[in-house]
Amino acid sequence: MFQWFKSYLSGRTQFTVVNGVNSSPNSISYGVPQGSVLGPLLFLLYINDIGSIPDLNTKPKLFADDTNVFVHSSDMHDLNTKCQLTINRLFDWLLANRLSINYVKTSYMLFSPSRSMRSSFDLTLSLNNNKISRVTTAKFLGITIDENLDWTPHINDLCLMLRKYVGVFYKLSFKLPQNILRMLYFAIVYPHLLYGIELYANTFETYLHDLVTLNNRILRILQHKPIHTTLPSLYYTYCTLPINKLFQFQLLLHTHNIYYNSDKLPSIFLVDRILNHSIHSHNTRTSLDFHRTLPNSNTGSKVTSTLGARLWNSLPLTLKSINDFNQFKNKLKEFLYVNEI
Repeated sequence: MFQWFKSYLSGRTQFTVVNGVNSSPNSISYGVPQGSVLGPLLFLLYINDIGSIPDLNTKPKLFADDTNVFVHSSDMHDLNTKCQLTINRLFDWLLANRLSINYVKTSYMLFSPSRSMRSSFDLTLSLNNNKISRVTTAKFLGITIDENLDWTPHINDLCLMLRKYVGVFYKLSFKLPQNILRMLYFAIVYPHLLYGIELYANTFETYLHDLVTLNNRILRILQHKPIHTTLPSLYYTYCTLPINKLFQFQLLLHTHNIYYNSDKLPSIFLVDRILNHSIHSHNTRTSLDFHRTLPNSNTGSKVTSTLGARLWNSLPLTLKSINDFNQFKNKLKEFLYVNEI
């Protein structure tokens, strides 16, 4: 096996063409062929031990070559020290493995419940004597994360993208049958709304207003409905839900899996599965509900486990008793059509 990989990677050369003139070939002593099928897999194998760096106080989050590190502390000066030590350890690993880093794309973001603390304090971080700049937003796997965690930049990006389709849908609505228009909505609009909705819709309703209005407008255009058409009928026609209820729907599906299928989920979700009967032995109507602790801040109330537990506990017992996922999914959508939770 080793000889097979060695044969695949050895003896490769590269050259550059400028104005029709070829440079002389140069041997490639390390790296993987660009654009090859095996390239991504071999790269992942190569960097797989980055999480095992000695004395690294946090494990990096990896997706291909996109690496993120999350460091936390209750003291800003201690946070600065921890971050710099982490950066130094990572840079030593990069040197040892002959990997370079894009300094321009390397940045840090500061999260804190206190906006005044964020605005009054900057970290002084450097990587190989290159200062690491601070940013207020960053794209991570298609989600725009902002330092306030109110998701307004991502919502604005969604609105900007969907507005491009309004005029196109208006013209197509007079040329295509309803079944094709419905397919277009679920092929173009719905996936963008659904992706990451558990995150970006976990915010104030006022921040979602423009996106909700835009989605309503697109549905009216595709269905040839006048402006005074009731909103529930727009969504019921397409068997979907408004954005606020779609958020609740997705979060409750996740909570259902935590409740009934926690053994199939990553272990990190097990900390969210604390039921009332494990706290007390009283045979009450809520003994099988999730145990909730009252958050002491608005930020705490929006933590997924807290909000998911609150929504789950508010469901009727007939719904919570359904352990089959697909059956629960269908019944939950029917329930949300006509009920507010």
